[in-house]
Amino acid sequence: MIKTGSGARAAFVAGLAGGAADILTAFVIYRPASPEKILQSVASGLLGAAAFQGGWGAAAIGLAAHFALAVIWGVIFILAAGQASAVLRRPILSGLGFGVVVYGVMNAIVVPLSAAPPRGAPPAEMIGLGLLAHALFGLALAFTAARLLRAER
Repeated sequence: MIKTGSGARAAFVAGLAGGAADILTAFVIYRPASPEKILQSVASGLLGAAAFQGGWGAAAIGLAAHFALAVIWGVIFILAAGQASAVLRRPILSGLGFGVVVYGVMNAIVVPLSAAPPRGAPPAEMIGLGLLAHALFGLALAFTAARLLRAER
């Protein structure tokens, strides 16, 4: 059983850790696109195509949205850990699996339902790199959560 206060803190901090790993990986993967354009792409989920004309203001919205989603995923991970203690005992396996699930949900459900302009199917190498970024997201999130909640086990 995870205590509410420590679980909320772990979800928040783990979400931030995962979000940082993911966005930094995106900055590398999507080069030569600038961080501003990458964050505007995230903001386009809320603002539509107008995000790409919004400069750093739209990029800031994208950054905030990215970390808000990462913290929501952190909450989901902690809730799962409360139901299955192996999630925290095996952060490599649970983190990799969780990252793949997040990739699937974001690309199959969240992005298509957002205001982001439609894009064509990505090349296979970009799918692989996207999975890599989300695997790193899951690992950072799982290791952070496991470390923060270790005292409770």
